Amino acid sequence: MSSDTAAPSSEVPPSDAAEAPSAGRVPRQEPAPRPTGPPAPAPPQSGLMWTVITAVAAVLFCAAIVFGATRLFIGDTSGDLTDTPERTVSAFLGALLDDRDAESAAAWLCTDKADRDLGSAVAAMAEAADRGFEWGEVAETGRTVGAATVTAEIGIDGGASPATWAFTLVAEEGDPQWLICGIAAG
Repeated sequence: MSSDTAAPSSEVPPSDAAEAPSAGRVPRQEPAPRPTGPPAPAPPQSGLMWTVITAVAAVLFCAAIVFGATRLFIGDTSGDLTDTPERTVSAFLGALLDDRDAESAAAWLCTDKADRDLGSAVAAMAEAADRGFEWGEVAETGRTVGAATVTAEIGIDGGASPATWAFTLVAEEGDPQWLICGIAAG
């Protein structure tokens, strides 16, 4: 027999063996192609972010201006306002008529009247020590910028009906703010 007529063999020729995948081997993969164009532009959100930040800053600035102007023109109303013209008259009458303390009473007089000696008034009241003084119904009757008028009922215990006294007050720097500048018996 000739070699031409040979029986087919079960062997695979060596050139075909390289092309057949073997068990357990992964075929080789090529890397993805790289982009060759310019980089993509940044998202438009960064411009929007700066717009929002600028708008918020502008609103906060305006709020600060309004708050500052309010405190400047209206004044600080957050504190307790305890000094009133009525309080000043009550404290003056308490020091002068109840306590008979000329120095304490003089502290409630305005700068023009503060040097006034109330000692003689206290001495006169001491002579009438058996009959005390009554005072009450302290009420503010009028107010303008920096000035106020207050009335009080003052009388003698067991005496005739009390008389209405009028006190003129002015607002000054310091504590107390309201000080008595004038007293008129009514």
